Amino acid sequence: MSKTFEINTKDIIAVQVFLEKRRTRVFVGKLTRKKKDGKINYHFEYDPSYLTNKAAIPVGPELSLIKEFYDSSVLFPSFQDRIPSKENPAYVDYCITMGISVEEKDPIVLLCTIGHRGPSSFIFEPLFKENFTTEDLKNYRKELGLTIREFAGLFNISPGHLQRVEAKMFSGHDILERIERYKKYPEDTLDLIFRRGGVLHTDKKRMLIEKVKTMVESSIKKKD
Repeated sequence: MSKTFEINTKDIIAVQVFLEKRRTRVFVGKLTRKKKDGKINYHFEYDPSYLTNKAAIPVGPELSLIKEFYDSSVLFPSFQDRIPSKENPAYVDYCITMGISVEEKDPIVLLCTIGHRGPSSFIFEPLFKENFTTEDLKNYRKELGLTIREFAGLFNISPGHLQRVEAKMFSGHDILERIERYKKYPEDTLDLIFRRGGVLHTDKKRMLIEKVKTMVESSIKKKD
């Protein structure tokens, strides 16, 4: 089997979780890992918008929707179960197809590659080292044709924080990370507009829907 996927595993810093259904794709949350004093801690955090979504379902029984985040010294079972066993006869083919070494042991890398898709509707994708800047954020807001207050309301951000990020007075790592994801996946932005678009004027919402639909179509063409 030939290699069909390329990924720079050294730049992966976390696992992004999406709930993908027939016509929708929703950001669920993020799995990160930190090592301190020789001890490893896995941290999973649900996106606040996902927790308010009526269609939300938990990633696993140990990750119920009653809390926003969870910590563990070992990989959560629901994530561990998505990594194929090395005893699986197709394991080598999985690794070759995803462009990783058969000897790869990093669970974060394995989840984003050979554990990317599974029997559930949850999709795991890599989050890379930050390369989305404050200028990128500002340009994206202008591309959508939104004021700071409108943009902040739609993406559930404090207008004050957003203004400070754009002015480079505040790093806003979490904000940049969130907006980068929406820019990369316009279908998620479209879903957000339908769920939170009430914060916008009717005409502005209608205009934004058409604009983002065009972005979605362009994104699909690039993938094809």
